[in-house]
Amino acid sequence: MKKVLIFLATLGFTGAAFGATTTIYVHGFHFSVQKTETAKTCQGKSTCTSYWGVQDNSTPVVHTGYDGRFNPTVAGAERGSTRLLANLNAHCRRDRGQSCRIVNHSMGGLTTGFVLANYNRSNIYNVLYVTSLVSAEGGSELANIGNPVLQTLNVITLGLSNFFLNFPDAVNVLKTSAARASYDHNLTNGTPFYHLAGNTPEWYINWIFPGSHDTVLAMHSTCSYRNVVSFSRCGGESVTTGIWPFRSTKYYSAHSNHYQHPRHSAAGVAIKHLDYPNRSDIARAAPN
Repeated sequence: MKKVLIFLATLGFTGAAFGATTTIYVHGFHFSVQKTETAKTCQGKSTCTSYWGVQDNSTPVVHTGYDGRFNPTVAGAERGSTRLLANLNAHCRRDRGQSCRIVNHSMGGLTTGFVLANYNRSNIYNVLYVTSLVSAEGGSELANIGNPVLQTLNVITLGLSNFFLNFPDAVNVLKTSAARASYDHNLTNGTPFYHLAGNTPEWYINWIFPGSHDTVLAMHSTCSYRNVVSFSRCGGESVTTGIWPFRSTKYYSAHSNHYQHPRHSAAGVAIKHLDYPNRSDIARAAPN
């Protein structure tokens, strides 16, 4: 499978200037069917206005476009991992003196983590760092619940749950157990990941998520924690569970080489999940 994926990725190689640093954007899913499918046309382009309303142009930019209706970890000409590998081969080869940084959103975080864990063990790609905007690498509780509940939520939220009803292939890998089992999240092969989480509680959906969330993903995912627990901040947290007199407190940490984004609050920002690609106040890719 890996050989097939790498072969498909190298078919898209066009090359970047020797010594250049490129910012590679990796989109996620969108509750708009049109945006989820048509973002694949952004592959290799310098802009992707159908998904990213703003971007950091301090370096050359290239977009990873794929069909977000399908599991991005499975090989295929329009799948996420294949398309990201094509961009890495074109713009981030260490043996060509190239380097890159990656900015991802939502399911793009799962795609990025999967690719770097499985296809950069020999450090062929010189990825300086990854900026993850509300990463879905730990899965979503929305993907865990059944269709009858989602259909009810869809009425209350005026369509918020459409994605989870319409795209079962992608939803299966976004279940918390599946996303966490899809690759070794501790294996970044030297690339640091900086995580920005959302904190936007809503009465109609709070019951679904453990701890703070952005209406789609809980902090156990967006902060890349090792455990599915009720968290209220990124970067490590002591969590107390149980009832008196059986209460206990335990410290939980993120996966290896995964950190809170230093330019934003550890408690998350008040931005809902779908708004991140359009916010100029978080457009800067660098963690410093």
